[in-house]
Amino acid sequence: MILRAFTLCVILTLAACAGEPRDLPVASIDCRTGLYRSAEGQAIALTPLTSGGYRWRKDNGETGAVEADGDSWRTTRGWTGQSDGAAIELGACEDGALRLGLEGALIAYARQPLEVTDVTFEHDGLSFAGRLIWPAGVARAPLAVHIHGSERWSAIRSNAMPYLLAAQGIASFVYDKRGTGRSDGAYTQDFHVLAGDAIAALAQARALAGDRISSAGFVGASQGGWIGPIAARQTNVDFVVVLFGLAEGALAEDRGQVMRDLAEAGFGAEEQARATALSDAAGAIMASNFRSGFAEFDRLRALYRGEPWYGAVRGEFTGQMLPYPEFLLRLIGPMHDIGTSWEYEPMTVLPSLDTPQFWMIAAEDAEAPPEETIRRLHTLQANGRPIDLAIYPNADHGMIQLAPTPEGAPARIGHVRDYFLQVGAWINTRDLSFARNAGAEVHPAGLAEAPPPPP
Repeated sequence: MILRAFTLCVILTLAACAGEPRDLPVASIDCRTGLYRSAEGQAIALTPLTSGGYRWRKDNGETGAVEADGDSWRTTRGWTGQSDGAAIELGACEDGALRLGLEGALIAYARQPLEVTDVTFEHDGLSFAGRLIWPAGVARAPLAVHIHGSERWSAIRSNAMPYLLAAQGIASFVYDKRGTGRSDGAYTQDFHVLAGDAIAALAQARALAGDRISSAGFVGASQGGWIGPIAARQTNVDFVVVLFGLAEGALAEDRGQVMRDLAEAGFGAEEQARATALSDAAGAIMASNFRSGFAEFDRLRALYRGEPWYGAVRGEFTGQMLPYPEFLLRLIGPMHDIGTSWEYEPMTVLPSLDTPQFWMIAAEDAEAPPEETIRRLHTLQANGRPIDLAIYPNADHGMIQLAPTPEGAPARIGHVRDYFLQVGAWINTRDLSFARNAGAEVHPAGLAEAPPPPP
């Protein structure tokens, strides 16, 4: 019973960032990390995995994992773990080359020179590790400050976006958030504290690059989609990019997942409404740091425990809380508090934010169900907020493209088409053509009508 209860540690973690394992101890492979380009102009980024391998990502969204296979390397498609039929050859670190493609038709990619400046900067009594990545030979460039999702690993080591933006003439500042990588402090999911850290990172980047910066803004993925707008309202920036984020509060993530759980299990609106009441009661406990709210939660789970839909409830945390008595929840929950801003409501910030924004939404996002977020963004657009919106079909959290399989569960085959190219095009010129060409539902700022009210 104690061992099972220990699994409750995961319920206070917003699992809102698709990606690689949480630590990257294999420092010897970092020497190959960077941007590569083929003679035809195809850009590819290589970043390390905890397994001792890599992940490659092309600017068109194709990606694969690279693992050692004896004296050679093998690559698997997307996040499927299945062979993609491709071969890869990695040169020695000093060679600055890789070859990737089908057997007998490998394409050569040469390491691209970049201006890379590693720094530490002080903020809030802590030392943070940061890295400025500047496209070589570019006198002035837009600057993107990258805000973490909920991951606990080093963004400096694992984030591929800065390299693929550099291929488009965009500079980046990436940093290890507090409690991760080489940055001091305790890991937290306090959005307001993290927004202050992002502002400090922006200030450090501006101190390094000065007049070379033509425009500057935040790129926030997942949890970073809550943090970026908070930071933008507190400092002067030219843009905010939100990737697979929510315009609802953190508790809505669980509610949306619970509704999706029941819908996928074949239950209708009435059962979903009961389950969301259960989610709201669990959320009240979470928001109180397990100090209050138990009476309503106990009442509802006693009321619904015998109903057919009850066993289908999972969500972000509700399903994990259901089996445990109050005393155990009170005991275990607070031990794993990471300061999550359960009280934060994005609609206290977004309606007054004049900074141009680009929201890229995955329509089938299982971690952050987007239906209410899309409705709210349409409302903000209709009210004149400068928000561009692109909604990608058959895409999950991380802007990961889904493909059907004979087994039923969709395969995570790569990022959506031209993912990195679209982010860069919007930062450079506010161009949305890559999203349109990829089949996304595109809603530019100034052209949206108010959505119908929710049922």
